[in-house]
Amino acid sequence: MEYASDHALAATAVSILGALWFGWTVRHSGPWTRLAPVAGLVLAGVVAALGALAAARAWPDGTVVTGRVVSIYVAALAVHAGLTRLCTGLLASRYRRAVAAAKDGAKAAVTVGKQRVHLIPTVVAISTALQVAVIANTLDVPALYLGAAAGIAVALLAWPLGWVLRAVPHPRGHRPTVALVHPLTGLLTGAVLVATAALVLLP
Repeated sequence: MEYASDHALAATAVSILGALWFGWTVRHSGPWTRLAPVAGLVLAGVVAALGALAAARAWPDGTVVTGRVVSIYVAALAVHAGLTRLCTGLLASRYRRAVAAAKDGAKAAVTVGKQRVHLIPTVVAISTALQVAVIANTLDVPALYLGAAAGIAVALLAWPLGWVLRAVPHPRGHRPTVALVHPLTGLLTGAVLVATAALVLLP
């Protein structure tokens, strides 16, 4: 059975995830491109606040949240976080070993395994989308599954989109694809999460 409080709680949780992605994107954006993630951060905060308020108001009407459900979710979250950390650690391991083996003056020039490191934001974005699916299952909010699928799609789309945009005229010439992929990943993922949260919050 679906409850309004659970929809509002799901919207709050997902918008917080979106806020984290927008916050990360601000750090990886230039001075002229920070407006979009900052605006997204503000919007995510508004949706989270509205969701929390709606959840508090609707809580007496019923919820699937019980001590057992919370325990299962916390366990699933811990396993999920551990697997994500393992995957990102494996991606970075070769580069870290190369940096550790290089002399102090040559550490900045190490490129061995660096391409795999560039995939970490993509992996984390996909992991976030899977977490949304876990929230959907825990709180019985089917609409979140659409957001989870969209999150995986945009995480993968960021690379070809970054490759296309790298040729856009720039004072310093063509930018490397990864310089665009990382902020694109954060911006697209954050946008999908906040849009999903807003959709779930609607009556």
